[in-house]
Amino acid sequence: MPVGIPTPKSLTPPEFENSDFFGFLEATVQAPPSEYIGLLPIRMGGRLVCPVGSFKGFFFSEELRFALANGYTLDNIYEAWGFQKGVNTFKALIEQLNTMKVKAQEEGKPVLRNIAKLLMNSMYGRFGMHVDHIIHEITTAKQAQTIWSSYEVISCIPFQGGLQLISYMPRISDDSILSKPLSKGIKGIKLSNPRPGQTNVPIAAAVTAYSRMIINGFKLLCQEQNIEIFYSDTDSLVTKQALPDVYLDSAALGKLKLEHKIKEGYFVAPKIYWLETEEGEEVTKCKGYPGKLTKDQILDLYEGKSLDLTIERWVRDLATGTVRIQQGVKYQLNPTFNKRQKVFEKGKWVNTHPLVLNPK
Repeated sequence: MPVGIPTPKSLTPPEFENSDFFGFLEATVQAPPSEYIGLLPIRMGGRLVCPVGSFKGFFFSEELRFALANGYTLDNIYEAWGFQKGVNTFKALIEQLNTMKVKAQEEGKPVLRNIAKLLMNSMYGRFGMHVDHIIHEITTAKQAQTIWSSYEVISCIPFQGGLQLISYMPRISDDSILSKPLSKGIKGIKLSNPRPGQTNVPIAAAVTAYSRMIINGFKLLCQEQNIEIFYSDTDSLVTKQALPDVYLDSAALGKLKLEHKIKEGYFVAPKIYWLETEEGEEVTKCKGYPGKLTKDQILDLYEGKSLDLTIERWVRDLATGTVRIQQGVKYQLNPTFNKRQKVFEKGKWVNTHPLVLNPK
């Protein structure tokens, strides 16, 4: 894991490839023309995609080496930050939690099992947590005006006597007067930084990079053994046949668990799917919707239609100090598939390919 104080480095592509540099780099890479999976992620249009072609991004050194070992080329390096390599930083903790989870499963203690699983899965998220928190203040109209012009205001409730309860984020808003050059004679406001500690974005980024390397390693294995992949997520694969037993163990860290044998399934978008197991059990998931979708509803989404649904919503009212439950709130489900390119045959969606950027 990347630990210690980051140090700027000056590197050329050959120097990186022939060194033990450990950290993060802003670089341009070229994917091989035949690349099907997409081994390196970038942010594009507010979403994380794994394209092919030629593209620029900020990469973890070990994930970049993984891609280079599988046919990618490194064209240029613009910026590099080196870290110390923390060896087995969380090994003892994760092994202890995994032992707790497995033992609780064997002893029929689902609550303890879920606690251990949540602690393992949530730790890296805590390191990468967005720590901006909302500040609540009772102000005069003049004070509120200053806050409105300087910060990102969430809500403002007027009280009697000209006072206001204003809630705002401590970061500067994009259109704030403080985010623009100050005129002569106007002093800027010194911003305090009351953010909580115990966050470490490099560690969180490294964990997600290592996770992609593991799941992409299984995808490459499937390609080598001509095993068709129907769907994949952060830590799962849906394939035409099971992987060899050597890669399967529900209790071992780093291996896969054979969760279901599927009779029929439809995978519309990330975390939106319906499937029926060989035992006749229906399994469905829909990110953002608390209910369960039917097969017919999933087929509508598969054909590009939207769904008009209703949900239950909890609404907080600061003015009255209450929380109310709204029933039957209209909710339209129209998932966007924009991380890969759909492939159609005779009008039927049959496959996907990575997005192609700046092909050479």
